[in-house]
Order: sequence, then structure tokens, then C-alpha cells
Amino acid sequence: MEPGLLQSSDWPLLIDLYFFLGGIAGGAFVIATIANLLDGQRYRDVVRVGYYIAFLAIIPAPIMLIVDLGLPTRFLHMMMVAKPSAEIGMDAITVGPFHFKPFSPMNAGAWALLGFSVFAFLAALDVFLEHRSGRSMSGLRLIVGVIGGFFGFFLAAYPGVLLGATARPLFVSAHWLGALFLAVGASTGGAAIALVLSLLGGQRREALSRLMRFTAFTLLLQLVALALFIVAVRMAGSARIGQALTQLLFGPYSLTFWLGAVVVGIVAPLVLQCAGGIKKAGAGVAALVSVLILIGGFLVKHVIIAAGQAT
Repeated sequence: MEPGLLQSSDWPLLIDLYFFLGGIAGGAFVIATIANLLDGQRYRDVVRVGYYIAFLAIIPAPIMLIVDLGLPTRFLHMMMVAKPSAEIGMDAITVGPFHFKPFSPMNAGAWALLGFSVFAFLAALDVFLEHRSGRSMSGLRLIVGVIGGFFGFFLAAYPGVLLGATARPLFVSAHWLGALFLAVGASTGGAAIALVLSLLGGQRREALSRLMRFTAFTLLLQLVALALFIVAVRMAGSARIGQALTQLLFGPYSLTFWLGAVVVGIVAPLVLQCAGGIKKAGAGVAALVSVLILIGGFLVKHVIIAAGQAT
């Protein structure tokens, strides 16, 4: 095993769901924040739905992580000092009983999850109070959105970085996994918001049209990042790495990868948007495209993790 790499255990389907929901939450939060910065009143529905989705999607994440770890105390140990200071390492920042290791994906991920959950709750609470009373603390929303957006970016990208830090052959040279997972988070976060807006109907066509154009752009980024991921792994040259990539592209996982992750999740939504246009086709096509993006977003993470653990 190369220095600095983690010897990862097998991750169950529950962790795939955790990564998927974390990406949706981070992507939806960042999109809502951008919409609020551009024009909070004009894109009020995008802001409101985006912050609600971010909060609802992140609620199951700590539960899934704790279930996978087996004991709640193991989650706390990732954030709290459980060893003598000499064993924690010089790269750790320790404040009282807590420690933060910025170069440890597991420790940084746990803190990002906690921090994002707090800001997602505050943002959702603010839009809820605005909806009920008509008043919003705009200054607080701006601060919460910007800081929470930073955590959202990290939360969406860090699973790819975590995989890249493991000793699995498919991941050891996968330098583009972080960018790929970030693009998937953006596309699925936007698709989740668009799906809700299309189901709500009403006077939301302009916001929905702009949002779908944004998701089309993120799908293109996702396709580019996926291609760069494959090229980077193929250029690694190792026989074991080549065998792992073959499992994904031509082996038992190839059907799920090509048909599910690529065709259903990327190509079909792009074709549907280019063929008729969301603005002309209406909310029905927007809902269909959103569902396809969400299915593909889950499958691309699931199949890469599964293929990586098979070798």
C-alpha cells in the first residue's frame, strides 16, 4: 500500500445512499444560495425549495453513517480526542476535547457533515418563517448561505476525495473523482429542486427553465469529469488498476455503468432538453428529466464504488 493511502473496508449500499443524499443536499444548498444572491425575490421558489431539500436530504445522513459504524460513539471519536496528543499527529488542530485533522478525509468529512447540518437547518428555518410570517432575516440568510455553501461544496466533493485516498486499485489513481462527485451533486441537487417545482406547477416556468439549463450545464461537466476519471485511471499503467477499470467498463458492472449512469443519467436528459426545450415542453418533461438525472446520479456513484471494491 502506498504511503498516505487508507485501507478501506467494504462499503454497503447504505454508504452509497449516504454519499448520494449528501451530494443532493450540498448541491441544492449551493444552488439556493446562488439564486438568493442573484435575486432572492425573483427566484424565491428556488431558494425556498432548495433550502428545504438540503435540510431534508441531510437528516438521514448522520443516521446512515452511525448505522454503518455500528456505534454512535465511533462517530463522536472521529471528532473528539480519544488518544494521547502524541498519537493524534502534528497535523491535528485541537481545541478542548475536539480535534480537527484537515488532511484526514474521515475526520474532515465528519466535521463537514456536522457543520453543514447546522447551516442547512438555519436556512430551512429562515425560509419557513418567511413563508409563515412574510418576514426574513436577509442578513442572516446571506451569512448562513455563504458559509453553508462552503460546507455544501465540501460535502458534495469529499466522498470522491475519500475514495481517492484508499488503496483500492480503481481509486488509487482516480484524481478526478472529487470533481466528478461535485458535478453529480450539482446536477442531482438541481434536479431535485426542479422536480419539486415541476410538481408544484403555478407561476414557476421561468425559474424552472433557468434551473434546467443549469442542470444541463452540470451534466456536461459531469460527462467531462467522468471521461477524465477513466483516462486518468487507464494511464496509471498498473495491471491491477487496468483489471479494475475493465470490471467497470466491460465487465459485470458495464451494463449499469453505460446504460444506467451514462445513457439514462446523462445522455437522455441532455437529448430531451435539446430536442424540445424545457420552456416549450412544460413541467412534465422537466419532471421526467429530473427523475432521470437523479437515477443516473445515484447509479454513477454506486457502480464506481461497487466496481472499485470488487478488485
